Amino acid sequence: QSSDHKDKAPPTMSTREGGSAWRTYTSSQVLGARGAQGLIGMFGKDDGNKKTKAEEAYEEQEAIARQCGNLTWNVKGVPPPDYEVVVDSLGPSHRADLSVYVQRAEESLKEVRFLGPRRATIEEAKNDGCELRQTAFQTAQQDLTLLQVWKRCRELEDKTYGPEAMTNEAATENSENQLPEVQAAHVAKRESFKDTQDWFEARNKQMEYETKFIPVGPSWGMCQSNTPVPKLPGVWYMHQRQNQEGKHITMLFFNSYNGLYYRNRSKDQTGNHATSRWVQTGTPHAPEDLAKDLKMIHGSACIPTSSGKKEDMAVILPELARTGSLLKQPLPFLDKPAALMLLVDGLRQSAAAEWCAKRFHTHILPRLSSCHSEPDDQEVASMLKESLAHLEHSLLESTARYAGCNLAVALVLGRRLVTCSVGECRAVLCSPVQETGTKRAAGGTAKQAAVKWTMRPLVGGIAGHTADEIHAVESNRRRAELDYSGTLGPQLAAACVTEEALALLAGRDPAIKKALQATHPFAMLGMTVVEAMSAEPGSGSKAAETFASTVGANKGDVLLDAALRRVRAAGEAVDKMISQDAFGTQRLAELCYAMDEEDHIMPPQRAASLLGVEPGCGEATAQAAMEFRYRAALTGLASVCPADALRAWEILGEVVSAAARPVNAVWTPDAGCKGVGVNRALGLRDLKRPFKLVGVEAVCSVEHLEPGTNCCLMLLTDGAQAVTEEQVSEAVAQNSNRPKAACLQIVSTAVDELQKKAKIKALAGGGTEKDEKTELPSVGAVAAFFNFAAVEEAKEDEPADPKKRKLAGNEATPGAQTSALPARVRIAHILLKWETLTTPDTMARRPPKKGRTQIDAEMELLAMLQTLQKIPRGAADSAKKTTAKFAELAKKNSDCKSADSGALADLGWLLPGEADANFEAIAFEMPVGGVSDVLATPRGVHIVHRLA
Repeated sequence: QSSDHKDKAPPTMSTREGGSAWRTYTSSQVLGARGAQGLIGMFGKDDGNKKTKAEEAYEEQEAIARQCGNLTWNVKGVPPPDYEVVVDSLGPSHRADLSVYVQRAEESLKEVRFLGPRRATIEEAKNDGCELRQTAFQTAQQDLTLLQVWKRCRELEDKTYGPEAMTNEAATENSENQLPEVQAAHVAKRESFKDTQDWFEARNKQMEYETKFIPVGPSWGMCQSNTPVPKLPGVWYMHQRQNQEGKHITMLFFNSYNGLYYRNRSKDQTGNHATSRWVQTGTPHAPEDLAKDLKMIHGSACIPTSSGKKEDMAVILPELARTGSLLKQPLPFLDKPAALMLLVDGLRQSAAAEWCAKRFHTHILPRLSSCHSEPDDQEVASMLKESLAHLEHSLLESTARYAGCNLAVALVLGRRLVTCSVGECRAVLCSPVQETGTKRAAGGTAKQAAVKWTMRPLVGGIAGHTADEIHAVESNRRRAELDYSGTLGPQLAAACVTEEALALLAGRDPAIKKALQATHPFAMLGMTVVEAMSAEPGSGSKAAETFASTVGANKGDVLLDAALRRVRAAGEAVDKMISQDAFGTQRLAELCYAMDEEDHIMPPQRAASLLGVEPGCGEATAQAAMEFRYRAALTGLASVCPADALRAWEILGEVVSAAARPVNAVWTPDAGCKGVGVNRALGLRDLKRPFKLVGVEAVCSVEHLEPGTNCCLMLLTDGAQAVTEEQVSEAVAQNSNRPKAACLQIVSTAVDELQKKAKIKALAGGGTEKDEKTELPSVGAVAAFFNFAAVEEAKEDEPADPKKRKLAGNEATPGAQTSALPARVRIAHILLKWETLTTPDTMARRPPKKGRTQIDAEMELLAMLQTLQKIPRGAADSAKKTTAKFAELAKKNSDCKSADSGALADLGWLLPGEADANFEAIAFEMPVGGVSDVLATPRGVHIVHRLA
């Protein structure tokens, strides 16, 4: 372990009474090893290396943990894999939490944690933990990437346990928590000794404890004498942070004697050391701060629907570490810069998009904060997956449960760029690939070099999170429920096919479609609710025979074959249920048809009627009524048709939830807008319970930025699907390092393409362009430009000059360029206001244009930027032409009085502190002659031009 730590500094000078300076040394430092042994030998036998009882018990327990059945963990200095069952806040609530320790080449010891699937019982979670632990014992000693363990973790998500499957012999009472654990306690200072030998041994041991290792990473403090520490010998350091209540709690301990780190494994995270269980963990990550070399500038743009609904939202947290500290979720061990970008696309309504936009960071920050080792790519993807699962759970229990949203996330962690997308949102990466040399225009003037950019979609490079794997999951999920055709279609809904849809079909097609998209066996047989409630034994088989005669013989038709299988199985199930319990079968039919009639969104009044209670009765009353009316009936049916009985319980879960809540407490979509055209989304509870037609699987990608990298990340919503790769690349190339302008150009292009398609659709239908009433969707985009400074080879190869004087922190090398900002700048700007802007402004030139919105003002500024970009760059007079054109545009368009201030229409000289902070940041960092991106301040939106 010594390779992971720096040697501690020599003993510090300590002033004793009398004013003299003394140094403290051990006997071995003064007399040498032999001399010290001889001195101690004068008083008896030296047993200073004898282990304490705590150390011996620790080693014995670790030896037990190194065995897993007939497998042995043989990696010295690396703890063996271990797991425990934890309680998750989502239901089912039990999960296996596996820890695997690896030490890769030239790296410190690292702990990688795996979370198994959520299970209903502790026994099932233990079975998962044992299977994961066995996989780790078999593979992790050779495969340090742990890909096989990650793969097994994904496979367990599709595994269900029956009584015969719970046969893992290792899943015993003592199979978890095999690693040795230590408790914390106060260590009393030793005041008395048996003899002189005892004093020498204790003193030398204490000095050895103090001088061996120091902890890695920031924010460590030495434990005081009144601090409870793990019951192992050594001097202890601790890493603390504030919890949500403001109390400082210890997250990590470090033993300076053995160089090992320990984390709290107990469920008690309140800071009570006496009840905590501390287990060895990996070495913390020494964070790399690249903020000076890796620059990121960002922007976003969201256009509402054609009717004015804002369904797309963007959230950007450029200083994620600062945000985490403010929310008491610090990120001390993560590389910097750290940033979070989120783009959300609303479905049905904006409520779900707003819910997720406001809360996603509250789910990802705690997971990043709890990570003290540098997370692998798979670990980051797992964190995003868990964050989405918890966000989804909270959304499905909120008042926006029947709304939905797609989203795209970008996470910047030092030199790593992690993207994650759900649904039809996407992430793309643009890079410059070609530079044309400087050309000469007519007249011999130089023309600026043109840069070509290309775009590539980020479709997932992490196993289990690639686009192809996610599409396979989507296909399997849909075929397993209602849709046997395998096609998405524009309107995915959970209820049975309507009679209106069947009326559009002819021949045997209505019967086939009805059977394929039926949600329960009675609808598969074509029974009405009256026929189902009065069915007798044999009714199911008769209905199946009627269906077979209606559709005729099977002539290799895949859909017909699937329909026949479904109908025959439904006939057998109905006959079995009626023979078992006719009354219970009626109850089941009542539930199934009620859910269909309400289009899988059960209103409180109908739910209360089914349970025989009043709407808004509360969870306890509704649950008791459900048990009284349905428990006995469905229990009998479960013995003959368990799948149908289980589906009935899932329906009853929705019925209880609806009956318990107050009337009108939850938003519900109108009848005409319930269908959606996505396979993956957050929310949309009616498409997930009881039939899971829509999932929340995420496509994840990781890009590693290297020095010299210049690229642009784009997050785009579904509305931007009409924009081609060439159009995206062109927008990025034309607006290099202007992310807001690039987003505005892309969303503007998307709207133009959508309008063209709407016109073509209207003309194809025999109407005119004015006849097209289809509402255009909202469009959103987020852009971030990354510029990673190249490493200067000359500085790397140049040997250090030992005679060169070291400069103080505030000194500059003579003749060198400094990065200090100017003391003042001369600025011109164009300001546009919008109608609803109410901020008082004494510099306002005129009232805002009537009817203008913020996005309208931004689009007007984009058009002005495009006008300025047409001025040739590199010519001798290009700067003068840009300044003159900017002044012309300001005089004509700006809503600030500065437009009337002379020929340059400028604000004059600007000193620090005289303007808005965002405005100053742009103005002082911009080069002379530069034109800024579109900028928003409380006064309105601007573009800025620096004159001097």
